[in-house]
Amino acid sequence: MKDVGERALVDRVVNSIRKTAHLGPGDDAACIDVNGSKIVLCTDIVTFERHLAFGMTMEEFGWLAAAVNFSDVASMGARPVGILAAVSLPPETDEKCLYDIMKGIDGCAEFCDTEILGGDTKPGPGSVCGTAVGVCDHKVLTRGGARPGDLVAVTGGLGAASAGWYAALNGINDRHALSAVKLPIPRVKEGMFLAANDIATSCMDISDGLSTTVAAVCRCSGVGMDIISEALPKGKGVDNVCKKLKMDPLRLMLNGGGEYELMFTFPESKLKMLHSSDIDMSVIGKVTPGDRAGLIAGGEARPLENEGYEHFTKS
Repeated sequence: MKDVGERALVDRVVNSIRKTAHLGPGDDAACIDVNGSKIVLCTDIVTFERHLAFGMTMEEFGWLAAAVNFSDVASMGARPVGILAAVSLPPETDEKCLYDIMKGIDGCAEFCDTEILGGDTKPGPGSVCGTAVGVCDHKVLTRGGARPGDLVAVTGGLGAASAGWYAALNGINDRHALSAVKLPIPRVKEGMFLAANDIATSCMDISDGLSTTVAAVCRCSGVGMDIISEALPKGKGVDNVCKKLKMDPLRLMLNGGGEYELMFTFPESKLKMLHSSDIDMSVIGKVTPGDRAGLIAGGEARPLENEGYEHFTKS
């Protein structure tokens, strides 16, 4: 599987199974119709090996496990109604570790105005598989609705979570960057606002980097995008970490994973409504005809390559 990569593997699996749901595999979450109600479901795994940042507590790990799932619910514009958590830990683990993980999951659930519905425990190397449930009383947001002429926007700042990983790896004590990677904030209220007010034409969370998110929305919507380098909002801590490690901030902002912000497209006619709301967002580009994404820097355009994080192929 390391020679194929996660995205190609998912595509192959999706093409090999039956699909009968209202909105099945291929988006941030699935959507099923139950007696006229839209139920949104998603599942995501975090592991000690891949996600346990240096210095991260078990409570923070639990928060992360819940946040990555609630972020997918948020990107669909749904309201979370609960989460299930299957926890796998080595048998020799102190039982306090389990309690702290569950405390973190519960804390994130409370932040998202919902609760833990149940779960499971099994011996294993250390992981949490979360399953979040949401409901949607309006249009469900997907990756596939962007239209030429739409504006492209993101919530929050970019690159902070990736800067946090590098800070942790190199012993840099930057509280903003470290908080971004340890305690990501699911943009639930923002997603619900975009859907309930019929603003967004497409939406996706930025879990594997902006360049990957742009590529996915372009592919699913059959469009291109022009992203303006100078318009990208820089996350707190990015400049500090990059200066100390002599790194290019733009690389983290485009390709850094673990953001869990939302990228969405919307018609320009909705811009005034967005500006009058309390959503922390920045317009970063425009949807174009065709199927190519470009990066405009200093007035010059070049292709925006998909260089975000991908499981199995990257260590």
